[in-house]
Amino acid sequence: MLIIGELINATRKSVREAVINHDSDFIQDLARQQDEAGADYIDVNVATGRGKAEKEVEDMKWAVELIKEVTQKPLTIDTTSIEVLESGLKAFGQGAMLNSISAEEGRLEPFLELARQYDCSVVALPATDKGIPKDVEGRLQVATEILERAEKMGFSKESFYFDPLAFPLGVDDKSGEVTLESLQQFRDKLGVKTTIGLTNISHGLPQRALLNRTYLVLAMGVGLDSALLNPLDKAVMSSVFATRALTGQDPYCGKYLRAFRKGVLVI
Repeated sequence: MLIIGELINATRKSVREAVINHDSDFIQDLARQQDEAGADYIDVNVATGRGKAEKEVEDMKWAVELIKEVTQKPLTIDTTSIEVLESGLKAFGQGAMLNSISAEEGRLEPFLELARQYDCSVVALPATDKGIPKDVEGRLQVATEILERAEKMGFSKESFYFDPLAFPLGVDDKSGEVTLESLQQFRDKLGVKTTIGLTNISHGLPQRALLNRTYLVLAMGVGLDSALLNPLDKAVMSSVFATRALTGQDPYCGKYLRAFRKGVLVI
């Protein structure tokens, strides 16, 4: 399963301050730590909500160039702005991940054109201008529309990771169930790879790490291919290693045993 490190995100106070102040050491250290902890991709979101739009464009270029100095892992350019996306992709080059497209006005074809130009894999969200459907059928319908439009542009479904979007349980107590069923439907009916923003499910609740790692195991049980998560959370990463071994994704438990020898497994 693909691990996308979530920590360089300006919605987090410490990262927002680092981006505003251009604290290079802080950003590079976060990138380095996630790389060493096992992240396959490193997500980059620099939207501080302050200043003009041009500032975010500059901040994305700054952050991507910094992170490239300390890791060879591919980056996930995380933005809703086409200008910020282009800035990040220009700074990174070929082979990044685009996070994310949707069926909202202006968020599909223009973003996919950049994905084609820079040979990106793509996270796709089942959202429209009306919002995110609350039921499985609605999310599947939007995902189907996105996939059909992308295939008409010449994209292969192998390029996509579909995220059904988990609402916080404190807001919608059926969210966990609906998200799991959506993951299953995306795989079974569309034949696409799937991903989730893991920590969304626990937002606003106590002992979030417990909810996160338990939900990750459930999602991997229905075939989850990728997750945006905190790779520095040893309990979550231990669940990844254990679930891979138990579901036949880790031949002869090789990765599990290596993690044990490194002392990174926790109970």
